[in-house]
Amino acid sequence: MLKEERQKTLLDLLAEKQILRVAEITKQLGVTDMTVRRDLQELDEKGLLTRVHGGAKALPHGTLSPLELSHIEKKDINLTAKQEIAQLAAGQIEEGDTVFLGPGTTIELVYDYLNIQNAKIVTNSIHVFDKFKNDLRFDLILIGGVYRPRTGAFVGTIANDFMSTIHVQKAFIGVNALSGAAVYNSNEDEGLTQAHILESAEQKYIVADYSKFNKRDFYKFYDLNKADFLITDAAVDSADDVYYSDIIQLIKP
Repeated sequence: MLKEERQKTLLDLLAEKQILRVAEITKQLGVTDMTVRRDLQELDEKGLLTRVHGGAKALPHGTLSPLELSHIEKKDINLTAKQEIAQLAAGQIEEGDTVFLGPGTTIELVYDYLNIQNAKIVTNSIHVFDKFKNDLRFDLILIGGVYRPRTGAFVGTIANDFMSTIHVQKAFIGVNALSGAAVYNSNEDEGLTQAHILESAEQKYIVADYSKFNKRDFYKFYDLNKADFLITDAAVDSADDVYYSDIIQLIKP
């Protein structure tokens, strides 16, 4: 397990349990005490947790998410939740729809669950494009721009200008964090591009698994109360279920 992925898993465990002992972390992650202590020290210095004697405690809800992981680092994290969400998203896409699928390891799984015979797919994600490119059922448009290797997304002025001139029936956008009605990601250029396509869509879908709730990230790019649907998984806390149902229509298993 790469250091960034290990630290992300550690922070997810901490968000769930609030306090962790070093011994618990070593058992969960299968690493040495020394590795855990180094990770805790590094994450404490970044302001992502608070070290206590023998372990660590979580920061209050609403604090920043960990640093942005790369596409390959994210692929297998919370995979069951991602598959649940992707299947639900695919069920929202109907014959003949014009659909925007944004970057993200959850959204690229949507292809695996589509049973329709015809749709127009628009994306600024090279990874989404790769999933669809050999399937003749779909008219496929890849939006260009400045390429972000970390996520496989095309962003910037060229992408934004194009987004502002098109109309799609449905847009599916993944996020890094949700705090109240605020929708966040790690990069302002990518966030701005996603905001543009949401404004060009008839139906706006925000996609977030349980690990994204009650966190913030670097850039707030949208408000949930401007979107139509929030697609999430079965592991979302019941309190979050109630809270977010008052803001937006939830779609979950």
